Amino acid sequence: MLAHEEQTLIEYTIQLKQQYESLSEIIETIEREPGRGVESINEQMKQIKQTEDLLRPLRQRYQDEHEQASGQIKVLTDETIDVVKSLMPKLAGLEKASVDSLRRLFPKIQGSVRAVQMQNAYRGNHHA
Repeated sequence: MLAHEEQTLIEYTIQLKQQYESLSEIIETIEREPGRGVESINEQMKQIKQTEDLLRPLRQRYQDEHEQASGQIKVLTDETIDVVKSLMPKLAGLEKASVDSLRRLFPKIQGSVRAVQMQNAYRGNHHA
């Protein structure tokens, strides 16, 4: 692997780590202010996927040429893995909160739909 390719690998790994850290911050914001930021999660996940797609061939080439990651690449990879591991319970908590919220909202939504249906039925029968 050429020096500039290794540098690119380092830069993309730094970028990926920062994107995961941003995702963590977004999730923490949503935990404090429920109902906000879902679009931000989707956007951040798109950016993470793009960076991972760019990194994949570089990582593969690096792994083909080196038995183990060394130096800065190893440190950055380990740090990125730690950030991702810290995200897992946060995402699980966010998912549980979303499911709980949906369970509370569903009966209300269902009642509103029934009320609208009854109003429409009354209007239809009343005007006929």
